Amino acid sequence: MPPETDNLKLLELYQADQKDRDRVYNSAAEVEELRQRDAQRKASLVEMISRGEVNTANDLYHAAVIFLHGHEPKDFLAGHRYAMIASINGHRAARWLAASSLDRFLMANGMPQIYGTQFEFNEEEGKYQLRLPIDDSHILAFEKKFFNVPPVIERLAQLNGRIKA
Repeated sequence: MPPETDNLKLLELYQADQKDRDRVYNSAAEVEELRQRDAQRKASLVEMISRGEVNTANDLYHAAVIFLHGHEPKDFLAGHRYAMIASINGHRAARWLAASSLDRFLMANGMPQIYGTQFEFNEEEGKYQLRLPIDDSHILAFEKKFFNVPPVIERLAQLNGRIKA
């Protein structure tokens, strides 16, 4: 039976991941440094998984976030799996992560996102925009609410509010 306490080393990786996302990166060099830190965190996470150290709903959520910031479709799929399991185990924030990781996985495989959780920075306009394409034609009326996915306009306002002129 898995331990009932959260993995504190994984929590530290998650906190470092989130701290890295407190700002907007303005140069290719800064983005590359971020990618390297993300890769180091993912490698540490994979080692923890191989040792059986990712067990609680919080651990699964933290692992999902780190995988979401990976760079390959298999990372996004792993993030989706962990977010779903965390969500099933009662971790409410993992619901949004489940939707976001699925959108990222779909787009990484050349398919449209379905929840509208993926955005990109438009350098010419100096603001974020919805990453296209999107096909939400099969989304149930309550589905976005269930997954805590805000309307695109709200999320854009939040993202663009982080940009310092």
